[in-house]
Amino acid sequence: MKKLFMMVAACAVIASCNQTGKNAKAENPKDSVMAVDTTNAATGMTYSGTIPAADGPGIKYTVTLSGDSAKTFTMEEVYLQAKDGKDDVKTYTGNVEMIKKDVKGKAVTAYKLPMDKDNALYLLVKDDATLSVVNDQLEEAASGNDYTLKLVK
Repeated sequence: MKKLFMMVAACAVIASCNQTGKNAKAENPKDSVMAVDTTNAATGMTYSGTIPAADGPGIKYTVTLSGDSAKTFTMEEVYLQAKDGKDDVKTYTGNVEMIKKDVKGKAVTAYKLPMDKDNALYLLVKDDATLSVVNDQLEEAASGNDYTLKLVK
């Protein structure tokens, strides 16, 4: 369940870098992975939101994508009231990967934020100000719960 939430959060970050005005139809039907170009945001872009958790009140994510050519991220993951009523805070940093893929016949863009060698958070780019945490197949949760991270201004 934790991996799913991490993947959903990662996809939310990706949603913020949606490239509007481009043809939504993929020229190459194969999946592609590339480094994220965040050079248009000189100081970086920060997204935040709280998503549902199976065993607590929620998981708060704060994700900052670098505004330089390093294409890096910093993520704070807070499991609310996780340990004896106290928050469990974890911080991750690393390189961002941009993923462009067809999901159920629709071209999507997402970010992959590696957390350790076995886990990553996937953030689907919904629009310029919204990312959605998704699974590693870039599919949104069928539960109907809110897994969005919003741009912090």
